[in-house]
Amino acid sequence: MQTIKYLMIFLALATVFSSCQDFLEEVPKSQASPENYYQTADHAEAAVIGAYNALQRNGVYGQNQQYLTTDIIRTATWNTQGGIGTYSFTAENTQVIAPIWKDHFQGINEANAAITHVPNIDMDVDRRNTLVAEARFLRALFYFNLVRYFGDVPFMETETNSLENLQVPRDPVDMVYDKIIEDLEFGIEHLDVKGEAVAGRATVGSAKTLLAKVYLTRGSMAKRDGTGDGLADFQSAATLAGEVISDGRYQLCPYFPDAFAEENKNNDEIVFDVQFKDGGVEEGNYIGMHMGLQGPPAKGGSWGNVISTQYFHTIYEPSDLVRQEWTSCHVRVQGNGTLKTDYPEMNWQPWKIGKYRRWPVRSSDFVATDHDIHWPVLRYAEVFLIYAEALNEVNNGPNEEVFEALNVLRRRARNVNGDGTREALHNDPLPRELTYDGSILPDISSIDYPDYESMKEYIMLERARELGGECKRWFDLVRWGKLVENIQFLATYTPPGRTRPEDAWGATANNVSEHHMLLPIPISDINANPALEQNPGY
Repeated sequence: MQTIKYLMIFLALATVFSSCQDFLEEVPKSQASPENYYQTADHAEAAVIGAYNALQRNGVYGQNQQYLTTDIIRTATWNTQGGIGTYSFTAENTQVIAPIWKDHFQGINEANAAITHVPNIDMDVDRRNTLVAEARFLRALFYFNLVRYFGDVPFMETETNSLENLQVPRDPVDMVYDKIIEDLEFGIEHLDVKGEAVAGRATVGSAKTLLAKVYLTRGSMAKRDGTGDGLADFQSAATLAGEVISDGRYQLCPYFPDAFAEENKNNDEIVFDVQFKDGGVEEGNYIGMHMGLQGPPAKGGSWGNVISTQYFHTIYEPSDLVRQEWTSCHVRVQGNGTLKTDYPEMNWQPWKIGKYRRWPVRSSDFVATDHDIHWPVLRYAEVFLIYAEALNEVNNGPNEEVFEALNVLRRRARNVNGDGTREALHNDPLPRELTYDGSILPDISSIDYPDYESMKEYIMLERARELGGECKRWFDLVRWGKLVENIQFLATYTPPGRTRPEDAWGATANNVSEHHMLLPIPISDINANPALEQNPGY
């Protein structure tokens, strides 16, 4: 398989020793020669950091994950990334699909290198087990992404450092899920807890949250496909999410925007994120350049390649101003560095995904293409959403625990900064002067959502409202079997307050099909490896 060849080539290079500088010093590259590879505790540390660095690559969490179009996120009409934005892509797509495949498998091989060699290093046993657990957590995360993107994929359990036996077939999704679960269970046993681990490293809470999400996904897809009721998986998801909540090590940021603010990195809401660092050390990122508030980059604006659908902002309740405006907003950074916020509803100006905004620029050495905002893979807010959804499935309807989990998020949204106006929200003054407005998003109860179906619909929308822009929506719509329905819905639906359906949406709605619930295997890998079979429809 061509991808595995890439892995072998990269393995012996100093990539493994390229430090993610936020949490560990680099082992000198002079020590990284083959004859002393994997000999010392420092080498063990560096090998695991090499696997963490894979998270930064474009095909993992660098930028490509942002382009998958849903009912709330779309590519700009002038930049569909080879048809990703209009569901006209093929297996020849090199802009998004090929990097996702290649970069994930490269990361898997780097994780496998640590998993293969670190156990043989003479060092403190507990630390060694923790490092192996971190590598297995990363392998589980890479594979969880891959099975959701592509379905059956080759499962590589050990390091690939030879050209032999590279033509391997795809392994069944069920088998891959079993391996993911094994890796995460090992992590729960051996990882450090939050507070002991350095920011950016996997913890017991990270492993429990990811495993809860794995179970929730597998249970949802069993229901979707009619292969089971998913109840055992939903119960496991609820149990794990409940343990993270009851453990008390994580807290929601009091103010929703602070979960994403550059000034508030490594906050207590982050369960696991991808760490970046500016300063010309090749650890920065483009987050906020594709999404963000469109306008001149030097003034804190973005390119606007990934934007909000016009529908997205209409799913928020009227009082949910903070979350709505911070996530899906109708603004633009002007050439003079000010922010224009007074566009009429039907103005042509695109709605923006604002969570990763760079405006207002507060740093004198700001460089638009070398940013160090981190990418949130798992937030504590999502733990409450996993818990609520899983319990709704287990009990065939909401109980008090479901309402309490969801009301926690509603209560956080009642904290406003400054005078609470839309203008003050976007101006984002520091230091925070938070006030609590009890009229915002009153608690919900069984009076509002009395049964399974009404609560499921609420959770589907609430995940979009809370997590929109974090590249989770495509996965959600796929596991619920809603991708085609929701995308086609926008072609004819006119939301309240608007006078027409989604602009320039006809091609997307016409093109999307059930086979798009999986991406195609890149054609270059199909050609290089006859053992691979292509996904249906491609």
